[in-house]
Amino acid sequence: MLTIDLIKQQFEQFQSRLNGQKQLPAHQLRKVALEHVLQNRLPSAKDEEWRFTNPQPLLETPFQVADDQAGKSLTPDQLKPYLYSGFEGINLVFVNGYFIPHLSSQLETEGPIKIWPLSEVVQKDEALLAEIHNKEIVEYNTFSALNVAMFSDGLYLEIPSETVLEVPVNILNLGLGQKRNANNVLRNIIKIGDHSFVRLIETFLSLDDELHFTNSLTTVALGEHARMVHNKIHNENSSAYHVKNVLVKQQQSSQYVSNNITFGGRLVRNNIKVTLQGEFADAKLNGLYMGHGSQHQDNHTLIEHAAPNCTSHELYQGILIDKASAVFAGKILVERDAQKTDAIQSNNCLLLSDDARIDTMPQLEIYADDVKCTHGATVGQLDEEAIFYLRSRGISETRAKNFLIYSFAEQIIEQIKVDSVRDYVDQIILQRFKEDMNFVK
Repeated sequence: MLTIDLIKQQFEQFQSRLNGQKQLPAHQLRKVALEHVLQNRLPSAKDEEWRFTNPQPLLETPFQVADDQAGKSLTPDQLKPYLYSGFEGINLVFVNGYFIPHLSSQLETEGPIKIWPLSEVVQKDEALLAEIHNKEIVEYNTFSALNVAMFSDGLYLEIPSETVLEVPVNILNLGLGQKRNANNVLRNIIKIGDHSFVRLIETFLSLDDELHFTNSLTTVALGEHARMVHNKIHNENSSAYHVKNVLVKQQQSSQYVSNNITFGGRLVRNNIKVTLQGEFADAKLNGLYMGHGSQHQDNHTLIEHAAPNCTSHELYQGILIDKASAVFAGKILVERDAQKTDAIQSNNCLLLSDDARIDTMPQLEIYADDVKCTHGATVGQLDEEAIFYLRSRGISETRAKNFLIYSFAEQIIEQIKVDSVRDYVDQIILQRFKEDMNFVK
């Protein structure tokens, strides 16, 4: 069981590998984050935030901190099956949270755009330390604090003002159990200057079927009129545990678009918090979760409207079969000064078996009086009239149901504008049709 004593042991194991880095300011701040974890109890199903997702299976697993050796022997040919076919962009490969240079695209170390491994940044730029170990991040939740305490690597991406990164950036993290229930920690910092644009993809896959745990944290700062499209594709193996925290802050007239796709994992928890700090900022959060077997997929989102005249649109679609379960807890918070807010939130879920389960909790918390906010949720099965119509046109019952399921998912898939990534998502869904969806009678 993940107890306070085990966390201390993991931290000792982690810092024993740092050698001289233990004297750097970065490590002293790691200790501050660790102390925060030690002084606060670990989450349980009794907590409101974990009421429908029991963290005990994750906490009861004796994980060990991953080491940096797993990816060093991988060859480009071995990597190919894990890359997006036809992808034209920058691939940055991490194995168990450690950057693997020989498998990655050449990084820019000079010039206006900074694309650096975070392990290098913390050693040569102490000015970033306060940002990396921001108190708000440490106190966000237990797993964000553990990430700050035990991260070794990740991506630092900085786009200066008036700059467009023409090609997308794919952060590919490959998980391995390493015969030790490896705990993989990945930390990313994204900073987009005024009037700039970037497309970022975070891809999480597994190199084998072993149990492992990925704890990933990404922070995003968008300047005025900046724009970012953020695709997260999760398809780790069915034994894996995964917790992802994303914290976004937006300045005036900026736009943040999130396409969050979840296929894999035994237990997956996605936390996204977006704060609209500047007037006329806009956030779009799209999500697709597709569970089978005994998978559990939990999406918690918070959109905080802290400035006037901001807009947000959130649409999450779920497809669950077998004994799969899911949670959607989406909250829109409108602060007192956030007049003229326009916010829409919706969660829709298809339950394709009697044992599938969804707990959906769309929420509005409004302190301003001049706003337009709506939220809603639907849970149901396939439309029998639509099935009958398709069958009357000579389409088999199974194909008719698959058409309807795909059209339901397509509302999210079509938001992915990188062709190779969208094609990959399509392939996974079609594979699920072959393996699972034909069970629908």
